Amino acid sequence: MNSVRKIYCIYNAEGSLKGELKYLYKKYFKDIKCSMCDITHNTFTQKKKWKNKCLTFPLDIECMHLDELPGDIKILVNDKTPCVVAQTNSTNKIIIKDEELINMEGDVDSFFSHLNKIVKI
Repeated sequence: MNSVRKIYCIYNAEGSLKGELKYLYKKYFKDIKCSMCDITHNTFTQKKKWKNKCLTFPLDIECMHLDELPGDIKILVNDKTPCVVAQTNSTNKIIIKDEELINMEGDVDSFFSHLNKIVKI
């Protein structure tokens, strides 16, 4: 995948205050989690390790909530979030699915190791 221009990490939550509160309720009272959130965030803040890895990764990585998605990505990831999407010169493609994110168990290093294998940078 040498033509990858950008990576989108898509959460299974909305970014509004109401959306964030709804997610926290689901997470702590219904045990429904977002595997992408587990990788990028501690309980309330972004993991420092995540931020540092993103700053040094050779491609731009953008994390997006469901209510922030552009139309083409929204259609692509409909009912498939959380996931990771690669933007290439010609199209967008889901490159990491929820099952794979779950297996990373919130580990930032596992995420970047897996991502490196896929985009081959």
